[in-house]
Amino acid sequence: MRDDVQRLHQHLREGQCCAEALVRMGLERTGGENPQLLQAVRGLCGGVRDGMLCGALTGAACMLSLLDPRLAPEVLVPELSRWFRAAMEDQYGGCDCADIVGADPAARPERCPPLIEATYLQAMEILGSYGHPTP
Repeated sequence: MRDDVQRLHQHLREGQCCAEALVRMGLERTGGENPQLLQAVRGLCGGVRDGMLCGALTGAACMLSLLDPRLAPEVLVPELSRWFRAAMEDQYGGCDCADIVGADPAARPERCPPLIEATYLQAMEILGSYGHPTP
């Protein structure tokens, strides 16, 4: 497993939620730290804490915005969103946490880490396609 993916899974094992772990990955790539930002993005986890839009997507969108604030709004985030929608609708019927984990909170530990990893890897692939070095 790639070192960056191992770090992502370590963050998740430490109890960081989806959006928080992904934004931390972005901060690590920039060499920055921002505890207030990490605290703020915790509100995105679990579908804005209410089963709505998956925090893996919103966290990855924030990560892309950290890594390339110029291209993220018009290019990178929309491309990631299109991929995410297609992948999640195909596999789970929708993009919301409620669609992905359903009414069973026990499904989170099984479904979320691989989904967060896939979203991270897709975001890195998108960055790479626009000339950013990738791990």
